[in-house]
Amino acid sequence: MAEWRKVAKTFALGDGHIAQKEVETLRALLLVDGHLSKSEMDFLYEIKKEAKSSVKMLDELIADCEKLIK
Repeated sequence: MAEWRKVAKTFALGDGHIAQKEVETLRALLLVDGHLSKSEMDFLYEIKKEAKSSVKMLDELIADCEKLIK
């Protein structure tokens, strides 16, 4: 796993819940260049699966990112 993934995963899943602030940060960092890699998309799916709970904003971020991949 790439180092950025370890850091980002610890940030997003630190307490098991993905909160609004974490999603806002992920959105800003992942979409800063208007492109999304398959690795970044896989990361979003991974944290969604591993989270004990998350805000609806994470689902919205994933949906927005899926539109960029297609």
